[in-house]
Amino acid sequence: MNYIPLNIKTNYSLLRSLVDIEKLMVVAKKNGYTALGISDDNMFGVMEFYTLALKNDIKPIVGLSIIINDLEILLYAKNYNGYQNLCYICSNDKTLNLLKENNNDLICVVPFSSLQIYDELSNIFTDIYVSYSTNEEREKLTNQKCIYLNEIRCLNKEDKEYLKYLYMIKDGVKLTDKKEYIFNYDNYLMNIDEALSKINKIDLINYKYIFDSCNLKIEKKDNLLPKYNDDKNFDEYKYLTDLCKKGLLKRFDNKVPVKYADRLMYELDIINKMGFCNYFLVVWDYVKYSKQHNILVGPGRGSAAGSLVSYALGITDIDPIKYNLFFERFLNPERVTMPDIDIDFDANKRDEVIKYVESKYGNKRVAPIITFSTLKSKQVLRDIFRIFDVNSVKVDNFIKLIDSNLSLLENKKNNLIINELKKDTLLTRIYDIAEHLENLKRQSSIHAAGVIISSENLDRYIPLYKISENEYVTGYDMKYLE
Repeated sequence: MNYIPLNIKTNYSLLRSLVDIEKLMVVAKKNGYTALGISDDNMFGVMEFYTLALKNDIKPIVGLSIIINDLEILLYAKNYNGYQNLCYICSNDKTLNLLKENNNDLICVVPFSSLQIYDELSNIFTDIYVSYSTNEEREKLTNQKCIYLNEIRCLNKEDKEYLKYLYMIKDGVKLTDKKEYIFNYDNYLMNIDEALSKINKIDLINYKYIFDSCNLKIEKKDNLLPKYNDDKNFDEYKYLTDLCKKGLLKRFDNKVPVKYADRLMYELDIINKMGFCNYFLVVWDYVKYSKQHNILVGPGRGSAAGSLVSYALGITDIDPIKYNLFFERFLNPERVTMPDIDIDFDANKRDEVIKYVESKYGNKRVAPIITFSTLKSKQVLRDIFRIFDVNSVKVDNFIKLIDSNLSLLENKKNNLIINELKKDTLLTRIYDIAEHLENLKRQSSIHAAGVIISSENLDRYIPLYKISENEYVTGYDMKYLE
């Protein structure tokens, strides 16, 4: 192993990198790389990077950039335990004590500019390196294990000029503000020969060690479904059965027909065998809370309407036997999938239900789901027009010509009027910049409906992103969470 680009900032470093992960894989394979390392200051892109790297026969080395005492350091996970520690560090306030308590199976890299914290970190981490970016820096390092690192924020050398405009979108500034953005000349993914020309040959063995040591395998974790009651002696099946019996007696005024009793026990047996008793108790509990606090709850939709258990618990208000609805469409032991209960709440009071669930299970076991907006064709043009301070009427007239269902390149090919207008030198420049920034991540927000609940603190399995003192959202989007 000759060299690994370990300091790649992806476009999940929002508005600070041009590196799209899919394109990264294409360029990396073309250049013959067998391993790559990312080191954003968040873990938003970890699952996309990990998944696509494996798909492309590239070893994924998952890292995280953090700030300790105003100094940047980089941490990389050796294995799943290291990944869990990385998630925990990412999700919490960054201190030396936090690192001491979560230092196992991590490799620490201290940039040359952060050398003053090296001694403290060397007492915490067994595997620790100092990184350099120039020969002058390397010459000043004597007793430390060293590696060369360049901070990669674009894939090609010629793309570096477009970084400035991405930062200007982030900072909300215009060209007339004359704010300077200075980037290193090597902020791109070099080919292997270029990189080797900058590395002290004695340091190559360190890349081999990192390559051999980092063998992360992120596995699906079972048994994370929330528990209605954490007491070891709590019998969820018995409790659920008792609730259902009471509920059915109430529905039928204490005169339950035999076919209903038989169907109830049949459903409960399947639910128990498939391990979903707690699932029903959790849903029953927050539906009950809502009804007791004058929060409107819908009658139930979808396949859950076929469940007599849901009907007995008051989760749904549709009698499945009366309407000849099948339980097997909802839950089938031959097709093990999560039960899907669609429930509607009064939109104005939905947050009250979420707050209740957070208070019952814990704010690190309940989290809304993060989403990411991107620089789509019209949005990215508007952002660049603003940077160039173009007249709003001219902007609106041009934007109207853009088909938002097509990329900017496709618009250019398919629309002759756009090509005519692009004879305008300024428009041509703006359009070119917009094409280079199109589809990069722009900002994060919270999914309109998605909330996850776990039986354990989430920050040991996924990164959490703190949005206020006691509130977190997931660090991964819905594509990877389930």
